[in-house]
Amino acid sequence: MNFSKIARVAGREFASTAMTKGFIIGALVVPALMAALIPLIAILSAAAQPPADKGTIYVLDHSAEVFDDISSRLSPEEVRQRWEDRAKRASDFAKGMIGKAGDSASDSIDNAMSFIKTPEFRIVPTAPDADIEEIKAQIREQLSTKAALEDPMQKVLAVIEIDADAAQKLNDEEGLGSYQAFFRPKLNEETVGEIESGIRWSIRERRYDNAGLDRDMITELANVNARESKEITEEGERKESSGIATFLIPVASLVLLIIATMTGGQYLLTTTIEEKSNRVVEVLLSACSPMELMTGKIVGQMGVGLSLLVVYNSVGIAALIAFNRLDMISGQTIILFFVFFLLAYFMLASMMAAIGSAVNDMREAQSLMTPVMLTMMIPYFFFMPVVRAPNSMLSTVSSFIPPISPFIMIMRVSSTDPPPAWQIAAVILVTVIAVFFFLWFAAKVFRVGLLMYGKPPNLRTLIKWIRMA
Repeated sequence: MNFSKIARVAGREFASTAMTKGFIIGALVVPALMAALIPLIAILSAAAQPPADKGTIYVLDHSAEVFDDISSRLSPEEVRQRWEDRAKRASDFAKGMIGKAGDSASDSIDNAMSFIKTPEFRIVPTAPDADIEEIKAQIREQLSTKAALEDPMQKVLAVIEIDADAAQKLNDEEGLGSYQAFFRPKLNEETVGEIESGIRWSIRERRYDNAGLDRDMITELANVNARESKEITEEGERKESSGIATFLIPVASLVLLIIATMTGGQYLLTTTIEEKSNRVVEVLLSACSPMELMTGKIVGQMGVGLSLLVVYNSVGIAALIAFNRLDMISGQTIILFFVFFLLAYFMLASMMAAIGSAVNDMREAQSLMTPVMLTMMIPYFFFMPVVRAPNSMLSTVSSFIPPISPFIMIMRVSSTDPPPAWQIAAVILVTVIAVFFFLWFAAKVFRVGLLMYGKPPNLRTLIKWIRMA
């Protein structure tokens, strides 16, 4: 083969795909827009809420002890103060998580908080012998009339019935009582949560007083604030990788590898079919051999996938640096990521090149692409067991099965419990052998199918072509 011709075909293939406006917008502009929209999303998420609920809460307190605490706990000033405290904790958490990079986002959240309207309640006591059904009937009457009230505070939001023994036992044989809440339909979840938490807090306050206990002391005794957890590694200590962080890197690596591989493979299939249907391939074959053309096209589209990989990897690493979690990924993982991309791409590109040369248009390619697409979906089904147990029998065996081996292996390598080095080397060796087989198969089909027109081939025809070549 003439390598200069291969380089020219590869350069033309890369330029025709990667130098178009559509690809540049998809590969560069979209990630930039996503990064720019993060502060805006934070503002919208903090400010986007339905109108605040305002109205009356009737309290039927059979214990005659809890009402005053409820009235104080659900007063407009207390409710507003709690909401502002929660917003401040969220802002402080964002600054602690992403450092200086989070200052603008945290400031946006603080600014958005000033526009948030908290619910406003008017707490009204009822007579101890009041009929709760008559009180609930006010909600039904307001719902049936559907007329707007002159004063929003006249709207009945809830009716609360508190048991007589909610704060203290009436006798030693029975336990403490509780409460029951009846709410107006379609209240905000925050409103319902605020009311119920206020009632529970008030009942507990009375129980503590009746038992002669100090709430502050109980809170201090029950609250255990641990210092930051660390993991001890061979290189030293690092932040603990737990929860969503455990799944983030392996799953992101899998998705990114599939996107980069499929993008290059899909472009290869499309350009091959277009050149064949337009008879451009006949002109190309007059200047180079089928093998040189196929190799150049595969290498050219490999550059397209690599460019995507570099862009999104850079964005991901920048995000880890911003979150101060660069310890979650190592340099070895990044190198192996590109190695497994090359292996996965060459196997998929071989199949796409074979399919593109065998059919005449995209409609005919759909039937032959179905097995390929189903194969590419297998790693999605395996990601949960592989991430949870990277060195289990399932994970180990599946990582040796081409063509899914690169996708399974990248999840194992980027997990918190990576496989031993000998397994990584063995998988690479097995996959390299598989790559040569796929390339051999594609070369046979490409050489014959490129100039074949008419009825699309079936499996028997493809085997015949391989023998002919």
